[in-house]
Amino acid sequence: MITKSIEVANGVKINYIETDKFKTNYFSFNFITLIDKEKSPLNTLLPRILTHGSASYPSQALIDKRLQYLYSSSLVTRNTTIGKFHIFGLMADMLNDKYTASTSVTSEMISLICDIIFNPYLENGVFSKQYTESEKLEVIDAINAEINNKGRYSLNRCTEIMCEDEIFSIKKTGNVDDVEKITPEQLYKAYKNALKNYKIEIYAVGKLDIDKIALTLKAHFEKIEREIETMPSIEIKRSASEVKRVCEIQDVMQGKLCMGFRTGRTIEDGNYHIAQLFCEIYGGSPTSKLFVNVREKKSLCYTCRSMITQKSGLMYVMAGIEATNKQIAEDAILEQLDCVRLAQITPEELESAKKSLKNSYMNIYDSPSAMELWTLNRELSGNFDEPIGEAQRVDSTTKEQIAEYARGITLDTVYFLKGEDSNG
Repeated sequence: MITKSIEVANGVKINYIETDKFKTNYFSFNFITLIDKEKSPLNTLLPRILTHGSASYPSQALIDKRLQYLYSSSLVTRNTTIGKFHIFGLMADMLNDKYTASTSVTSEMISLICDIIFNPYLENGVFSKQYTESEKLEVIDAINAEINNKGRYSLNRCTEIMCEDEIFSIKKTGNVDDVEKITPEQLYKAYKNALKNYKIEIYAVGKLDIDKIALTLKAHFEKIEREIETMPSIEIKRSASEVKRVCEIQDVMQGKLCMGFRTGRTIEDGNYHIAQLFCEIYGGSPTSKLFVNVREKKSLCYTCRSMITQKSGLMYVMAGIEATNKQIAEDAILEQLDCVRLAQITPEELESAKKSLKNSYMNIYDSPSAMELWTLNRELSGNFDEPIGEAQRVDSTTKEQIAEYARGITLDTVYFLKGEDSNG
């Protein structure tokens, strides 16, 4: 998918995906480091504080005005995790120069992004205290909102329990106390550290003068003495030896069951499409075994679905249930997993899953951001398969291969959140 890659500086690479399919160009600037309990809350705040202002545009209002002038271009922050990695930075969409009267929108947008990243708005040599406090409140609100979303809260708690001594249990935002303690001085120090030490992957999708953009970025990085941090490999726990069970009580009307599994495989092991086909058949679609049998036929769940995080080798089954149905629902969920392990997969189930997954793969080519995210995921895993290649492999996948994958899955953690007056 990548047409050209250019090393801009030590540990900094720009990746060009050339296509004339879209009327817009897409650009992303990504800092990449390991998830870290102390650094991650700071890294979460960084892209947010950067978009508050730059040397040339010292307020968010002035940046927004500039974006409007550039044919309503968009500039948003990124803050996500992929396996052990914390990825944060900026993403931009801009009108292709082919459709503008005279302004070189892409060139102007790159200049704006560089100004924001390399020349941020400062007060007394550090980030603005007002802007810092404002963004801290936004992040704290997001943390609290996540706590109030009981489905998301249950998933997080299951991960914390299952991966207690692993990097995957660390939240990228930290907790409220972590964020409240952050000062403008600490945030600016984190910014300087990111520019100097973090791996940086830059993506451009569309029709752009990539060599010109690379020269612009090189000029900025020449002023920075880069020393790339060492990111050690993380050992993935492949199976669970015993099942951890935790039940918590809160003021909730609906019980939340979250079951955490070890799949035994990650995307680095290859055969990514088999894992996704398994998930489609087991609990990832409206025609899956969990949806049809546990939710519809047995009426045990309001919701019931599965998802796999292939970078960390984890799988989750999440269900909203009546507390009194907890054990029955858990048994039914495991029963359907056993069905897949025994290759009890109908031709209709297999064909439906294949069709859905192939469509998902091919739809990636319909979005610049989806193409970029696919490529970024592969860059971090060392697996450079393209969506069309995965789609082709889906066709030849057998139910026996899916069953073999399912037999490698072990239950690790059962987390249940219920109301005070609930039985079960």
